[in-house]
Amino acid sequence: MNPEINKFFYKVIVNSLSTQQVNHLGGLVDRQFNLNKKGGFSESIPIPRQTAAQILLDHFGNDVEVIIELFTILLNNEGKRFYNRKFALWGRDEFIALLKKNKWNYDEDLNRFFIDPFYEREINFLRKIRLLDLRKDTDVRGIISEIESISKTMGIQDLEWRVTLRLYDIDSQSGELIRKIIALLLTRQNLQVFSSDIFVCLKELIINASKANYKVLFDKHVTRKKGVSMDSNYKEFLELFRNEIDENGNSNLLELAKKENRYITITFQSTRESIDTWVSNNQKMTPIEKKRLYQKLMPAESLESDSFYNNDNDELFEGAGMGINLVLRILGNYSKDPHPLKIVFFPETLKIGFQLLRVNLLEKLAERIK
Repeated sequence: MNPEINKFFYKVIVNSLSTQQVNHLGGLVDRQFNLNKKGGFSESIPIPRQTAAQILLDHFGNDVEVIIELFTILLNNEGKRFYNRKFALWGRDEFIALLKKNKWNYDEDLNRFFIDPFYEREINFLRKIRLLDLRKDTDVRGIISEIESISKTMGIQDLEWRVTLRLYDIDSQSGELIRKIIALLLTRQNLQVFSSDIFVCLKELIINASKANYKVLFDKHVTRKKGVSMDSNYKEFLELFRNEIDENGNSNLLELAKKENRYITITFQSTRESIDTWVSNNQKMTPIEKKRLYQKLMPAESLESDSFYNNDNDELFEGAGMGINLVLRILGNYSKDPHPLKIVFFPETLKIGFQLLRVNLLEKLAERIK
């Protein structure tokens, strides 16, 4: 419960909706919702808007996530006929700003709010390697040796740490370093048996992030000169991009990434309760790929009203969530969260990653030992 959010949303309801519209809004989220029954009034008694708004909030427990779901419905119906009249939303921008202050970011392409689950806690006993910048010459072998040495003497207090990598793309050397860091995440409780699966998940996220960067660079430096862009003709652009990868791999694109310093960031965070890892890239996704990725991560949240989905063609979305289904299958083995892969969109970047609870991994380990 967040009193500031609850108080402002109450004002949004009172200033935007009639009593009948409040009842309609509640029914869109809970089909059993009925203002008069919930308020203890007979059907013939009119309910003031202020009372209706309070009944609505009380019914849904003043839960922030439900409030955001209700507000999202209002956003999607702004300027349209809502129940019995055209709907005008009061306090729209102010409430979005308030939600943003509380870590909820609104994405206009998806008409959805995303909370950033990836918080960098101020914890680290690995002070020497807190930030590893692989964009420049780095003694990766030396760092790997240091990690191997640290892992042999870790105590329970050493579960609290964080390491961040910056790189343009994954290669054999950085891949080995990432494997070592993952093993370090798991060493203290002898959970290293899960290292390979976690590496596969993270590698897929890294590949997707670097590919997103490459597409922007390819659009800017190559295809626009041919009159083709991601915005104007995505299908033709994607065919040219595929041809580039088939013929040259990522060599030409890697040079462009270095020239424009288009990098990705990988963060590993260990706490007593969980291991967290996420990938960030300083690149805005196209609405097409963003919607496709969101559909893969949240298939139960139908966006069928968007005509975009009525002509779904997998060939159109190469690079938007490639390997995501594999990641979801693997994470589903170790997490009880129905949506174990989290994503948050920002205006010029995105974060995607996952958290695995140590207690769940220990349960899986016990099952293997049986």
